[in-house]
Amino acid sequence: MSLKSAFAALLIFSTTHALAYPSVGDKVTWSGEVQRVDGTSYSIQITKEVIEHDKKDNKWKVKVDAIMGAEKTSDIFESNELYSPSQYKNLLAGCTSKGGTIEDLKLSIGTYKTCKLTTTSEDGTLVEKWWGDIPFGVISKTTKDSGQVAKQNPALKSILVGL
Repeated sequence: MSLKSAFAALLIFSTTHALAYPSVGDKVTWSGEVQRVDGTSYSIQITKEVIEHDKKDNKWKVKVDAIMGAEKTSDIFESNELYSPSQYKNLLAGCTSKGGTIEDLKLSIGTYKTCKLTTTSEDGTLVEKWWGDIPFGVISKTTKDSGQVAKQNPALKSILVGL
């Protein structure tokens, strides 16, 4: 098989396989910065990984590892439903009717067609999330205080779709 044919086969396989999420082995990492009230900042990295699926009960187990500055945490949670390509398709189709905007979000690992949704909490904190066609859905998230100063901005760093 020629190099060109092998590359084409790999491209077709990876595109087809990417649509198979959620599946065991899906792993997504976001990284960014958190700004403290005193003006200092620290790095943040969050990784979510699908580690198990009970088909009988349709329960998913997801491991979440977080590094925030010097603090490291790890947790496992169960869910009956995980984000899927059909949810992305529905979200994109209804994005503007939900008050969102469709945006191409360019990151170091690629450009993603997203639905940007913005919410404001009771304390005035503004949360912007860019939802895309990846496991767990969120491509990037920015949290701003009531004065619109960014407090947190983790963005997608890597994706591994289950094998």
